[in-house]
Amino acid sequence: MSPYIAFEIAILAFSNVLFAARADGANHQKEISRLFEEYRIKPNDKCGFHVIAQYYGTPGDRFNIKKVLQSRPTNDTSIVDALGKFRIHFDTTNVNGNQPFLYDASGQEIPNSTLAFVDSVAQICDHVYRTEIDSLGYPPPPPDNGAGGGNEYDIYISSEYLGSDYGATSWDPSQPLINRSANPTYAAWTTIRNEYQSTYTKGIPAIEVTIAHEFHHAIQIGNYGLWGENDWWFYELTSTWMEQVVYPQVKDYYQYLSDFFNNVDLPFNAIGDGGYERCVFGIFLQNEPGYGAGLMKSIWQDMAYEPPISAMENAFVSAGKDPSSVFQLFAQLNYFTNYRTSLASEFDIVPYPLGGDYPLVKISGAEELSQSNGNVDFSDVAMGLTEHFYQVSCQSSRQNQIDTDTVGIAVVNDNFAAAVSYDNTNYPFSVGISAGGPGCVRELTNGLCIFFETADHTSWGIIPFITGADTSLALETKGNVPFPQPFNPSLQVLKIPYPFYAATDVTLSILSTSGILLRKIDSAGGTISLLGESYFKWDGRDETGKIVSSGVYIYVLTGGSKSVVGKIAVVRN
Repeated sequence: MSPYIAFEIAILAFSNVLFAARADGANHQKEISRLFEEYRIKPNDKCGFHVIAQYYGTPGDRFNIKKVLQSRPTNDTSIVDALGKFRIHFDTTNVNGNQPFLYDASGQEIPNSTLAFVDSVAQICDHVYRTEIDSLGYPPPPPDNGAGGGNEYDIYISSEYLGSDYGATSWDPSQPLINRSANPTYAAWTTIRNEYQSTYTKGIPAIEVTIAHEFHHAIQIGNYGLWGENDWWFYELTSTWMEQVVYPQVKDYYQYLSDFFNNVDLPFNAIGDGGYERCVFGIFLQNEPGYGAGLMKSIWQDMAYEPPISAMENAFVSAGKDPSSVFQLFAQLNYFTNYRTSLASEFDIVPYPLGGDYPLVKISGAEELSQSNGNVDFSDVAMGLTEHFYQVSCQSSRQNQIDTDTVGIAVVNDNFAAAVSYDNTNYPFSVGISAGGPGCVRELTNGLCIFFETADHTSWGIIPFITGADTSLALETKGNVPFPQPFNPSLQVLKIPYPFYAATDVTLSILSTSGILLRKIDSAGGTISLLGESYFKWDGRDETGKIVSSGVYIYVLTGGSKSVVGKIAVVRN
């Protein structure tokens, strides 16, 4: 007998009470199964958390099902794990079909494997707790006042989940711990399957990611509260990300990635129906130099007071990160997956650790730039917090042949305010390559430029990627313009391209149009690395710390014998 089950299970009292409990359990299973068949959002739904939350939010015309949801499953036996943090409930007979079994490599049930299944669950629970609570520093789920037989966190093993469902975290909405109107907190419990053969990932690895996923839901709603339906995607994003934090060798999240990379042109807080697919955002935060897994925890700490998008902004600012820059970094990372992963180093980009396995991002438009047509123009629309990618294959001027250069252009709308209010306004824009002219944001060595035009340049990022062995279309540093413009100091930080890569002593001077020096910043403390290039950053303040008025200002970059002079448009609220 494993030390995780340190006693013989000799409490099987087949009494009238036990049979009554089994009858209740059968009814519970029937109603839960029916609910999940009816309310499953997508065929590959993994977690019942958002299904249960959705059903709690519907009108109360089916009280009996809601009553079942508020009650816990009934099993005939329970044990406590070695850490004393979890109580695991299971059946030792198969009267209700709940008895757990392991399966062999051929998919056949292994006889007498119930205790081995439960033993595995107990060990997994211990590992999940040590990682999510002890290592990452999340607070444990609050106790439930002995509702499951003790104050341990309760895991129920049941056959009530069908198809691709892995399990669910549940709570009783009539018993809030902190009764806030917007995001009340609850004590929760988790139900997992009694077999994992019909799921994408099978066997013990499936149990691992299920408990890692569901336990974090209990942390979320127990400590930070349950926000409304529009915000459940972030709960699933985080729990799916947590799976690969706790069990990096299990890649169950791969099944959702195409849903994200094929839909980046939809608002980040509205993609898909679940949120699993956006787990890559957590991976991005976890692995981006200077960010780390702690940034996700900071977002959740802010979610005790603000819903996800606002909490993200607050956490980024508290960590010294410009929210717009964070989202732009995320977007440029999404371009370098699959075969492009090997190209990331050319742009000083740290790709996803397993990005070579990820799908390619959706390309919104692709055209060829030849000697005859002279320009490529993509006209499109974008909502807030979206990514659009375009590709231009470029004809060589030497032999009138298409060479290996390809210009990739990412157009990023980083309008957090639109996302917070779920404003689905489509903002028109044009982007492409032309022979100069208005809207030029990046010059190329052959006289062409990447242009971008829109009615309001606030909340946009334009990111060029030029790949291939031939550098005939390499970026020219001169003429690159600051962004975003017009610049609103109340919402943004201005980035000014820093062209003197060889110089070590560079200064940025901000002047009024009459030549009065307002601010001077040196490269030692005023530059950042962004999108593979170096930038000065300006917060719109003068030397006294006062935000400058709306208007036009002059900037001068000086490094050695070189200088660049340009204009900045400031528009305050």
